[in-house]
This record gives sequence, C-alpha cells and structure tokens, in this order.
Amino acid sequence: MQKGNISSAKAADWLDVSEHDVQFWRRGITVPPLYAFNRIAKALDVDVHWLCTGQSQQHVHHA
Repeated sequence: MQKGNISSAKAADWLDVSEHDVQFWRRGITVPPLYAFNRIAKALDVDVHWLCTGQSQQHVHHA
C-alpha cells in the first residue's frame, strides 16, 4: 500500500473494514482475513503470494 501511495482510510473503504483494522495490518499487529488479501491484491494489481510473503511466486521445473 505504501508503494501505491494508498492511505489506510482508502484501503479500509475498498475492503469495507475499519481504518483501525488497516492500521493494525500495516503495523503487523493483526493479519487481514483471506478475503481482504484477495481484494488488496486485486486493487493493487499484485500477486497474492507476493502480498503475503514479499516474494514473487516462481515455478521451478525439474529436468
């Protein structure tokens, strides 16, 4: 959300939760429910795996 310059209030409005909840998520105090992860990822046009872990999801092919 920081990279997208999205305020806690705007995110809360998108997700239909309180701004207080979003602030807790941002601080790592609580974790958003799964539906919120999916909505956040869609709104920011990012992969849910990346949103959860900070790592891109890579498919490893073994020969």
